[in-house]
Amino acid sequence: MKILAISQRVENITQYNEQRDCLDQRWTTLAHSLGFTAVPLSNMASPKDIINNLKPTAIILSGGNSITKLDPSASDVSPIRDQFEKKLIQLSIEKNIPLLGICRGMQFINMFFSGGLSKLSGHVACRHKVDFVDKTMLLDSREVNSFHSWGIEKLQLAEDLRPFAVAHDKTIEGFYHKSLPIAGIMWHPEREQPFDKNDLKLFKRFLL
Repeated sequence: MKILAISQRVENITQYNEQRDCLDQRWTTLAHSLGFTAVPLSNMASPKDIINNLKPTAIILSGGNSITKLDPSASDVSPIRDQFEKKLIQLSIEKNIPLLGICRGMQFINMFFSGGLSKLSGHVACRHKVDFVDKTMLLDSREVNSFHSWGIEKLQLAEDLRPFAVAHDKTIEGFYHKSLPIAGIMWHPEREQPFDKNDLKLFKRFLL
């Protein structure tokens, strides 16, 4: 059985005095379409225990939550999630487990490898064109969804990462690591209905 381990956003539900891990149900459907069983990961669990016991085939760092280091005052930050995902990245490198970051997940990977981020405009709750600049991807330019207020300028991309997709404003929309099975995309494939066949190709390239 191929297991796709997926990190979750953290939401504070004040009326119930609860802090919840949350994941879009469409991730389960998307994972199934690729032949995976989706397993959501608790931010309160031990990353090491998860990797050793679950033995995932691949890992997704999902979207949601602002990164604490970028804006500690943001209402949706989660230092617990930041620490959890940092350890997941470290373990994926140690165990050579394919890792794909989605939106925030892509941002977090870039920061992990000492890259930077900038505040953007025109990328929240909209659609825009993406050009695939790495010709080995064999993908044509197309429109994608966009839900992020932070992005990666050309000079902010970590040295170990190589861009394969850029937006209309030349910010980086997709990258992969030069030597490790690690990649990131800034749009949300799980929010496309039906799922885009080109997104499925990307998942197969980076996770299988």
